[in-house]
Amino acid sequence: MEDIVTVILAAGKGTRMKSDLVKVLHPLLGLPMLSYSIELSLDGIKAEKTIVVVGHQANYIQERFKDLNIEFALQEEQLGTGHAVLQAAPFLHSFSGTVLILCGDVPLVKLETLHSFIDMYKENESALSVLTTVVEKPLGYGRILRTPEGWLKRIVEEKDASEEERTVREINTGIFCVKASFLKEGLKVIGRENAQKEYYLTDLVEIARERGFRCSAHIVADPMEVMGINTRVDLAMANESLRQEKVRELMLSGVTVVDPKNTYVEKIVEVGKDTIIYPCCILQGKTTIGEHCTIEHNSKISDSTVGDEVTIRSNSIITGSKVEDHASIGPFALLRSLSKIRVKQKNIKGWSKKVKLRPKKMKKKKDSNFK
Repeated sequence: MEDIVTVILAAGKGTRMKSDLVKVLHPLLGLPMLSYSIELSLDGIKAEKTIVVVGHQANYIQERFKDLNIEFALQEEQLGTGHAVLQAAPFLHSFSGTVLILCGDVPLVKLETLHSFIDMYKENESALSVLTTVVEKPLGYGRILRTPEGWLKRIVEEKDASEEERTVREINTGIFCVKASFLKEGLKVIGRENAQKEYYLTDLVEIARERGFRCSAHIVADPMEVMGINTRVDLAMANESLRQEKVRELMLSGVTVVDPKNTYVEKIVEVGKDTIIYPCCILQGKTTIGEHCTIEHNSKISDSTVGDEVTIRSNSIITGSKVEDHASIGPFALLRSLSKIRVKQKNIKGWSKKVKLRPKKMKKKKDSNFK
């Protein structure tokens, strides 16, 4: 969309992950967590510009995504979400459209949800809109306070909320649509007079209302979709949600997955129709499986290309290899990187399943004592 710029917040360390690796680089179904928000902006929303605000381990994040059409804003000191967005302000200097603010640690939000959110924001002619959800236990989240007419009145952080405000179960997801003109002015007047001494992005709501602007909130029905990942427990829950989605996608495209609960297929794996995947198989990385294949129990295929009508028998491991059409592998086969498997001959009565392994040739060392 030509009138939308996306700002993705990815500067936090993620202390509760208890890891040496910055939170947004932790893998989710084979891709860094941050990949999902970036993909939504680049390939889903098709934003005019995508700005990622980085801080902790900024060099690692920039290196990982250096080949994508995105720009990086550096937040050297983490002083809150308002301060984070402020670092992106120079990239918005001549922009007058809508700024979509996403969180790098909220990877499950769907494109359809964002389209609906943006449409409602524009329909309501809001200066600011926030995506919200209702949860049973809102502990730790900012609460959504509405006017009697249903408009957004205020977002109060948990530490600053009264006892009555803490009973509210509608929470802030951290995803916003804001008019660029208001955002650039509003960020300049955000203060840090709060319990955490931080610049809250949520303070923009009160600033907008004081200036006579309308603010709105759009509820997402499924809290899981807008769940923020803060711990390894959250990470596992998100990974399982994405795994189920991927397996379902394969089955709907014509792949037979015998036991969906015990099959692990990563995000970018491709599998052709009429292929059968038996229980306890793992398909990882840049793997492509052809049509009419059979992958038997307990097999693991990583970063490999498998042709059509191939049989991978039980307990086989294939890594970084190419298996050509009609081949049969295993059981208990181990193919290491750069292996290439091809059918040796074609029988008049049918396909021969004999295969030939072509390993890398090693140079023979001469024996200096032998003439």
